Amino acid sequence: MDAKNLRQLISERENPFVEFSNCTTEIVDSVFQAICSFMNKEGGTLIIGVQDFGKIIGVAGLYLENMMNKIRYTLENEFSPAVSLTPTVVDLDGKTVICLTIPPCQDVQRYRGKIYDRFGTEVSDVSYSYNLVENIYLRKREESSENIVCPFLRMHDFDEAAFRKMRYYISAANPDHPWLGLTDEEMLHTAGFWRRDPLNNSKEGFVLAAVLLFGEEATIQNCCPSTHRTDAIYRNISYKKYTQPSSDYPENKYDNRDIIFSNLIDSYQRLMSFVKRNLPERTLELDGKMIDVRKKIFREVATNMLVHRDYTHKYPSRFLIFSDKVITENGTRPYQTGTITSDIPESHTKNPLITNVFQAMDWMGEPGSGMRIIRKYALLYDKSYGIEVQNGEKFVFSITYGKAEGLTAFEGIDKSRKEASPEVTKEKPDMPKEWPVYYSKLSEACPGIDISYVEKAESILEACVKPQPIQDMMQMVKQSNRTRFRQNIIRPLLEEGLLAMRIPTKPSSPLQKYFTTEKGKALL
Repeated sequence: MDAKNLRQLISERENPFVEFSNCTTEIVDSVFQAICSFMNKEGGTLIIGVQDFGKIIGVAGLYLENMMNKIRYTLENEFSPAVSLTPTVVDLDGKTVICLTIPPCQDVQRYRGKIYDRFGTEVSDVSYSYNLVENIYLRKREESSENIVCPFLRMHDFDEAAFRKMRYYISAANPDHPWLGLTDEEMLHTAGFWRRDPLNNSKEGFVLAAVLLFGEEATIQNCCPSTHRTDAIYRNISYKKYTQPSSDYPENKYDNRDIIFSNLIDSYQRLMSFVKRNLPERTLELDGKMIDVRKKIFREVATNMLVHRDYTHKYPSRFLIFSDKVITENGTRPYQTGTITSDIPESHTKNPLITNVFQAMDWMGEPGSGMRIIRKYALLYDKSYGIEVQNGEKFVFSITYGKAEGLTAFEGIDKSRKEASPEVTKEKPDMPKEWPVYYSKLSEACPGIDISYVEKAESILEACVKPQPIQDMMQMVKQSNRTRFRQNIIRPLLEEGLLAMRIPTKPSSPLQKYFTTEKGKALL
């Protein structure tokens, strides 16, 4: 927070969202009680070095470092769950104050085993008041969709391929990660995906976050049938033309679309594959390394969309690509509303369980880093870029760009379909023997295919050098579910141009056969 904004807060005096502390040489207990109460309520700002009526007295410079260290240590060691916040030091007219921006916590927060809540500007210990503690739990339950307990779930409701894929990416990022030595069920328990409902001790089970990350598609639809949907749409027109269409422009026209109902691990890969197919690439040499700028930007956009969504919200998510703009929309319960500037991004983690898994797979960084990365690389992608974030009942992120020098024009989108160069492609590590997942050139050429299906897909390409009907292909790779076979193997191969239909105008024809294209044969 800068000096101008801080002065404005101080001038408005203390209120339910702002508290002053007159500490000058050491941090007293009431500071941490106030922090705990903010986390259990709606968040707020704590300013140290200011008296109750707004007089700025500042903290003693000699004690500043010790005070900062005590804040960090106490938040990490005496709060449950542990808290990671970065205090900001601001100079106001030659006097130093410490500012803490405190988000609400999705779990009930405790300081030294006690629960604190806010009532106006007052901080109260409510640990021994059953009704007041229950009110906090009810408030947290409404705020956090990922912690909903689903007691009817069993391990067979999860997709084994999702666990294998998670382990593969974790092993690439950190071969010593403790989850790698656990079974699927042990990992879920260790990582906090199994809980007892705090309002009903007889109700325990896997939480919704486990379903969203690892669930079979049918399991996900049973748990959140109308809310877990991501609609990715590409239209090869400008955003202005779409919002102000001519009379002859067909309603609901699109050039490419992927409606995603699958788990978040699969959803992320399908979104990145969609980006690769429909946005021009741009690779640059930075500090002696070739950087895929498109991937840097839209990895952050895709993870933000999936990780920070409220999965009980009525709105499905949308990932919209136009020739000059990308817009994402997803339902949320906002902690701040209106336009969010990229200089002061909202960094509160809405779904920490889901976030932990994405971070372990190295698919996202620390909370708040996403906007900084987007701003850094958006300028390299297009010098005329613009970013806008609107937070309300729907969280809307948009990035605007033109046809900058060196970028592929959208009419020539084929450039974005070519394979990544060896300098850009990160070498994949060997898969651990405990999780024998097949890996080949097909994994790079067709990222939309789940790692566990790569070997089957390669067998299909080999067999379809001579055209084959779908029933023979299914029998060959021992698949009995036609819908899943089409979704997991056939569709990704068709989308990447590795496989083709003999009768493309009638996909469901009983005479339909599939054959391997020249591009597909090159991978064999």
